[in-house]
Amino acid sequence: MTTLAANVITDLLSRGHAVRFQARGDSMHPIIRDEDYLHVVPHDASIITRGDVVLTLSERGLTVHRVIDIDGDVIVTRGDNAAAPDAALHTSRILGRVSYVERDGVQQHMDRLSPVALAARRFRIRLKDWQGR
Repeated sequence: MTTLAANVITDLLSRGHAVRFQARGDSMHPIIRDEDYLHVVPHDASIITRGDVVLTLSERGLTVHRVIDIDGDVIVTRGDNAAAPDAALHTSRILGRVSYVERDGVQQHMDRLSPVALAARRFRIRLKDWQGR
C-alpha cells in the first residue's frame, strides 16, 4: 500500500468515517486472504477486546491483525497465520476495527471469537477450500 493511501485511510478513520480497502499478504490466512476487501470502522479503544481484528499503524505501516492481549493502554496483536506476536503497541496506534471481510461478493462479519471458535472457523474454511479443488 502506498504512503498516500495509508495517509488517506488514517485520515478518514480519524474523522469518523469507515473505509474499505483490499488486503495484501497472508498473515491472517485463511480468515483474511490476499486481495479480500476489508471494511474497517473507527475504533473506540475502550471497547477493543481480545479477539478483535484491528487495523494498526505499526513500524512497518498499516497492519491488520488480531488482538491477543491487552494490558491497560498497551495491546499485542498477531496474525492468525503468524507464529509470533507483533511488538506491543499503545492503544493510540489502533486506527479501526475490521467489521467484515468481503470475498467473491460475500461478506463475512468479524465477530469476536474465542480461540476454539477461531480454530473451528479456520478448519471450516480450509475444508471448504479443499473440497472445492
